[in-house]
Amino acid sequence: MEVPLSRGPLVVAPLVIAALAASCSSSAKVSAATSSATSASVSASSGPKTIEVTLSDDGCAPRNIAATAGPTTFKVTNSATAAVTEFEVMDGSKILGEVENVVPGADRNFSLTLKAGSYTTSCPGGAKFDKGTLEVADAATGAAANQAARTAAVDSYLTYVKGEADRLIAAAGPFAAAVKSGDSITAELLFAGARAPYEAIEPIAESFGDLDPQIDAREGDVADHEFGGFHRIEKALWKDHDLASMGPVADKLLADVGKLRTEIDTIEIEPAQIANGAVELLNEVSTSKITGEEDRYSHTDLSDFDANLAGSKAAFEALRPLLDARQSDLANDVEQRFRQVQAALDKFKGNDPIGNGYVLYAALTPTDTRTLAGAVDTLAEPLSRVAAAVIGG
Repeated sequence: MEVPLSRGPLVVAPLVIAALAASCSSSAKVSAATSSATSASVSASSGPKTIEVTLSDDGCAPRNIAATAGPTTFKVTNSATAAVTEFEVMDGSKILGEVENVVPGADRNFSLTLKAGSYTTSCPGGAKFDKGTLEVADAATGAAANQAARTAAVDSYLTYVKGEADRLIAAAGPFAAAVKSGDSITAELLFAGARAPYEAIEPIAESFGDLDPQIDAREGDVADHEFGGFHRIEKALWKDHDLASMGPVADKLLADVGKLRTEIDTIEIEPAQIANGAVELLNEVSTSKITGEEDRYSHTDLSDFDANLAGSKAAFEALRPLLDARQSDLANDVEQRFRQVQAALDKFKGNDPIGNGYVLYAALTPTDTRTLAGAVDTLAEPLSRVAAAVIGG
């Protein structure tokens, strides 16, 4: 997982994150599909609207936005600040979406079909403003010609997510039992397999606020007294070689994955958010798996890579019927590039000492990591265009 306290260099193409958004100052740059204007409010237009958000040391501008419901693309630009590099939209304590790693001079886009309501925007690290508002009013609506296809895409993806969450609970149980009994050999053998279902659906977990860091924070991402979950146990297994104090950590992990499964039954998403999550999973690969930062003690990063890729592909496949109807060339391009990334990763399948399915990260050369990063980049760019293609469909 990746949280704001620890960032690696961005390797993938512009991150498309499901969010509603803008934060900090008081005026917004807004454009319809082929024209632009500056205003503090965003009204309905015949095509998707664009809202421009700028990150600075102070925070992000605009601070408060009024918009109308409908297809919207947000463009987040970093003017020149290292202090503020992400933008979030929240509904209460629930993260609806975020764009991360917007480095100085870069911009990242995300698309969403806005729904009427009041939301909080956040740009962590802003010296003057780290919160803002987004007020979305109803707009005149017409019948969606392919609403049935949109519903089918969401239903398909949620079926996948629930299945992976069930697998997570089933795999976490024996892993936690081995940890609590002090059986380090069995716990090491079960570690990668227990994590895989979580890695496949991590963007969903991230939408539930504290659940993701409780389950998957790395050392240094959170305060020492909050460090728990998979990676605390990983450290105990491979670095400390001592499971004596890990019983409560294992119990908390089981409770948290159970809570995640319950929360998933309440989630409401739309096709653009599914596409955004697919790109977020590739961002996970580029910023923590290819760099070896995720599983820094067990070095099982490539099995996490495989799970992230599988989750991203499942999201794309759920959207494929919608995308075929709108941009079939893009759909075919993305499918081909998924195959290329999988082929690049599969070259590193092997018999490692802990049944991870891939060689350990320590066995990779700099050339190997550059090759994998390049393959991910070539997929991330076309995949980042899928959300805009399916909004309002």
